[in-house]
Amino acid sequence: MTSSALAFTLGLALTHGVPACSNRADATTNDRAFTPTAAAALPPAPPGEAGVALDISTLVEHVRPTVVSIAATRGAEERGDPQRVRAGGTSRSIERAVGSGFIVSPDGLVVTNAHVVHGAERVRVQLSDGRELEASVLGEDEKLDVALLALRGASGLAVAQFGTSEALRVGDYLVAIGSPFGLRHTVTLGIVSAKERVLGLGPFDHLIQTDASINPGSSGGPVFDGRGRVVGVSTVIHARGQGIGFAIPIDDVRAVIPELRDAGHVSRGVLGVAFQAISHDLARALALPGPTGALVTDVEAGGPASKVGIEPGDVILSADDEPIDQAAELARLLGHRKPGESMRLLIRHGKEEQVKRVVLARPEAEEKPAQKPEDVGPRKTLGVSVSDALGGGARIDGLDPRGAAAGELEVGDVVVEVNGQPIEDGADFLRLVDKAKRPGTLLVRLRRDGEALYAAVRVE
Repeated sequence: MTSSALAFTLGLALTHGVPACSNRADATTNDRAFTPTAAAALPPAPPGEAGVALDISTLVEHVRPTVVSIAATRGAEERGDPQRVRAGGTSRSIERAVGSGFIVSPDGLVVTNAHVVHGAERVRVQLSDGRELEASVLGEDEKLDVALLALRGASGLAVAQFGTSEALRVGDYLVAIGSPFGLRHTVTLGIVSAKERVLGLGPFDHLIQTDASINPGSSGGPVFDGRGRVVGVSTVIHARGQGIGFAIPIDDVRAVIPELRDAGHVSRGVLGVAFQAISHDLARALALPGPTGALVTDVEAGGPASKVGIEPGDVILSADDEPIDQAAELARLLGHRKPGESMRLLIRHGKEEQVKRVVLARPEAEEKPAQKPEDVGPRKTLGVSVSDALGGGARIDGLDPRGAAAGELEVGDVVVEVNGQPIEDGADFLRLVDKAKRPGTLLVRLRRDGEALYAAVRVE
């Protein structure tokens, strides 16, 4: 589909969390962005070589402890095996995804791609020294394809230093590290082939293109500049291309980490319109001077745009005095805005230009926030949500990474006993947890991946 044919979904929640700093050299002073406790930078380069490390092998040795490998397991229950159902089990098809990531806090926050861990029941992360740690998914931003993980029991880890993707120039050296095809800590070297590359994947892709090799399993891994600073997150492989890879700009990633950490998702303001790019033919038909702007194709009834009189056939020429040369630019500008913020839009309506001030709305899906695991009652400190398991017991469906059960129970576990008392279903499990003496320890017997084991869960 060509960009001119691309129409954006009505009421779409647009991307990128918070605005990037106008002066990226001063990015670390932006209190809305995330600043990790950074590992020490590489030694300064001699004059005239400020942007390039002198020795790639030294760079790799320096950053290697910050890079991790990720294995995510997804299980899908299948009810077509009556023998196993009668035996109290389920037939499961297991899918394992392999990806990469990098550490952004000493206590084990890890950035990766959302598609690596989306829907995973179990996530394991392998550090550079070979240790394997269980991880919880704190939050996902599917539109940006970024996820934030929390490693259980981690402390004192080496942390990747952030650079700025805005300062990159075509031709700058890049080093990508990941686990392509499961080959851990594979290092590839290349240059910035292009910036703000749009692939037609949606309105939000303005990716860094590089000829550093990026293959399946590299997804979520860091892309470093010549000084060992993360400037991108590997994400897309060109299906027909050799030596062509893409990365999400780190400025966009850095901006959404606080929301992923604190809320588990990224909230973006909604304009309430669908729009498309303008071709030369459309520009002539609309009597426009050229193929610029975003053509409104539909307007959500009762949405922010409709409230100020924006109609199908209008052309959005600028937003907050920034010209809209291509429709995708409007999507990116909207993506930096939160619900409740206003935008000044210059609209061409027929032959007239009009200024409209629009207050962006909250996405409809966020109007009624989903209930968090154990949001009410004395089970809050346990931090679990459960359902009835086939054959009896309570299946763990959700875990709060800050709850007491994190690190002891896992999504997909089936609890069959608590303190020696058999569990018939999810309600039975919650009832026994409510009755448990506090503070104290629950002795939980469970089934995990076909094996029986015990876990001790401390409750307050």
